[in-house]
Amino acid sequence: MKFRIAKETDFNDVKRLWAYCFEPEGHPFFNYYFDKAYEADNTMVGIDHSYLVSTVHLRQNTIRVRGVNLPMSYMIGVATDPIMRRHGVGKKLLKAALEELKKRGQGLTILMPSKAGFYQQYGWELYAHQWVQTMKLDDLRPLTSHELSFGMLRSPREWKRLAGVYETYTKPLSGYSLRKEKEWVRLLESLFAEGVQVGYVKNDSGQLEGYCFYRLGEPEISVSEFVYTTRRAQKSLLNFLYNHRSQGESVRWNEGMIDQGYIFQPDGKVGHSTMPFMMSRIVDVKLAMESIPVPVALEGAIQFGVRDELCPWNHGTYVVSYKEGKAHIVKHKDHVDVNAKLVFSVGSLGLLLMGRMSATELAFEEKLEGPEDILEVLNRAYPKQNTYINEWW
Repeated sequence: MKFRIAKETDFNDVKRLWAYCFEPEGHPFFNYYFDKAYEADNTMVGIDHSYLVSTVHLRQNTIRVRGVNLPMSYMIGVATDPIMRRHGVGKKLLKAALEELKKRGQGLTILMPSKAGFYQQYGWELYAHQWVQTMKLDDLRPLTSHELSFGMLRSPREWKRLAGVYETYTKPLSGYSLRKEKEWVRLLESLFAEGVQVGYVKNDSGQLEGYCFYRLGEPEISVSEFVYTTRRAQKSLLNFLYNHRSQGESVRWNEGMIDQGYIFQPDGKVGHSTMPFMMSRIVDVKLAMESIPVPVALEGAIQFGVRDELCPWNHGTYVVSYKEGKAHIVKHKDHVDVNAKLVFSVGSLGLLLMGRMSATELAFEEKLEGPEDILEVLNRAYPKQNTYINEWW
């Protein structure tokens, strides 16, 4: 069996496998994706005796991590033909994809799991969760505000109206996708193709303070992106949704874990849950660590080990030193030295870099081994961040 980047001649087989595993042919998203968004040169396929049996699509993104913009592939559509399942094809496919990303000079990658446990065994860990709020529409009224007026986006070409809200919302966060014109238009085109609506709220000057992506047609109105710059904007968006009582019974909306509005809700016992959303993985330890800035002046060097059973180029013992806000990494051994005071799993190191957990928290969870003094150095070098992302493909 071999793995390679897809050719144009693979197009029909790639579509066949997607249709079997995800949306069927004829589904609005299927049509949009393969008519306008599919990229053969960013798709890895597995071939067994001339038959295409597996795929992963490497969607190209720029992810902002700790204040720097990193080119990163978002793996979607990980699929295996039913005749080849439970033959280890998925593991081989993921390794081949990581080898490809290493060649491209990408130090980290992201992936939205259908089941996190499958990917955790191969070095991925969840770096972003979301709040999922579910309420009866009739119960929304105490949470609403009439301060802002409503509007609706009518065309993907109006993307700039939303961009400022998104940029303000994400500015203090880590791990989110940068959206320029290409990304906004592609996103909005796919939403409109699936019948998703875009509503917004604006102040008296016409400036937008919030928006939401929502879908009608079911008893529960689903809101896939809920972004605002002020609390009154959040309340006004809920008022906008409240006004759809004749078109639904309840509403479910996703938003970033940074929101603390739930503290003030009159009934906080129901309708609140967290959703595992996005996983990250280190592609190349040296490149990943040297891409991440260090906000404090540090001196000296730290020896550490990394365990990575999937990617042998990462497994081993390293020395990191810091100078002028940057890490400098040297790999000394291809095995983890028994005397190394600091030992990461590749997944835990990824969580540290993305900002999801501090070194002390990782040690408490038994995902990192090291003495307290070194953990404190890492806490200063890689302080915990508020992580967020809301890309669905």
